[in-house]
Amino acid sequence: MGAPMLFGPDFLVPIVAEYIESYPQAEVDLSLTDAFVDLASEGIDVVVRIADLPDSNLQSKRLGALRRVVFGAPSYFARNGRPEHPAELRQHACIVRTIGNRPGQWAFQIDGKRRMVGVRGSFRSNAMAAIYSAVRSGLGLGYSPLWEIRHLVDAGQVEIVLQEFEPKPVPIHALWQESTRPPAKVRAFVDLLAMRLRLDDL
Repeated sequence: MGAPMLFGPDFLVPIVAEYIESYPQAEVDLSLTDAFVDLASEGIDVVVRIADLPDSNLQSKRLGALRRVVFGAPSYFARNGRPEHPAELRQHACIVRTIGNRPGQWAFQIDGKRRMVGVRGSFRSNAMAAIYSAVRSGLGLGYSPLWEIRHLVDAGQVEIVLQEFEPKPVPIHALWQESTRPPAKVRAFVDLLAMRLRLDDL
C-alpha cells in the first residue's frame, strides 16, 4: 500500500497492525511518498491520498477531510500580536515552504470565496520539520495541515489563528484499481480504515 510520508507512520501503521492481527497470513509493504504514484506500474493494491482527486480510472472511498491552519508560538504573538484577517499577514513574518506550485501563497476562504494571500518572511525552508521548528522558536507564522501540528497545539507550543478564514478542508481518500469487485484483502483494509480513522478534529 502507499501513503503520504508524514501521514503513514502515525495514522496508518496502527491500523495495519490491527489488520495483520486479524489476518495473520497477510503481508503489508508500505511505501511512503508524497508523489502521486501509478498503482498499476508500482504494484500497489491501495493508496491513501490527501488531495482533491482528478478524474481517473481508480475506485475511491472518502475517509474524511483535513483542515489547513495558520499557527504561531505564544512568544511570537506576545511580541507581534495576532492577525485578525488574512490581509494582515503581509505585516507579519511568515515562514514559507520553498517547494510546491505556489510558494508564499496561502489559501483562505474570504467572503465565501477561495482567495490566495501572498506572504513572506526572513526564514524559508523546503522541509516542513524545519518550518515547525522555526515556528516553535518564534521566528514567524506557519501554514500547515492541522494533523501535522496537532501534537504541538495539544502541548501548547503553538496556537491557531484565523480559524474563521480557513480554506475548505482537503479530502482524504483510499484509492484502488478499478474492477467490478475489489479483492477481498483491499475491501477488508479499506473498511477497517473507514472505521478506525478519526479525522473530524484534524
